[in-house]
Amino acid sequence: MKTAEFLPSLYTRNEVVDCQHKELIKRINDLYAALASEDEATRAAKAEETLNFLAEYTVFHFASEEELMQNAKYPLFTEHKAKHDAFVETVKGLHADLVAGGPTDAFAEKVEEEVTNWLINHIKGTDMQAIEWINNKSGDQMQNLQ
Repeated sequence: MKTAEFLPSLYTRNEVVDCQHKELIKRINDLYAALASEDEATRAAKAEETLNFLAEYTVFHFASEEELMQNAKYPLFTEHKAKHDAFVETVKGLHADLVAGGPTDAFAEKVEEEVTNWLINHIKGTDMQAIEWINNKSGDQMQNLQ
């Protein structure tokens, strides 16, 4: 079974954002577990339900992150939000793929590529840049250092 992992390199040093990123990883893993379920009769329904929870949480997380950026007047907000919006559309497309084709191995591969890999790269790049800027602007550079 595929899994996603919240590695130390994904810590942004913002407690709220890091907790939400961990929750996103958990929900991705819940989706992988649903896709790997032995119970064929309920696999599709469980996968769809789990994908819906992931989609809802993603929208919640992005709104939270975007509020942080807006409050700090982050200069690359528009570009960052556009990436979020595109990802929401990707997840909607995955939902359509799941309904049309079922919880196949090919679908799990697509989740890995379009959700897991995208999220990890987004956190390491775009999110790190935004949170670093927000922390420097707010004077919270040392926030959450362990």
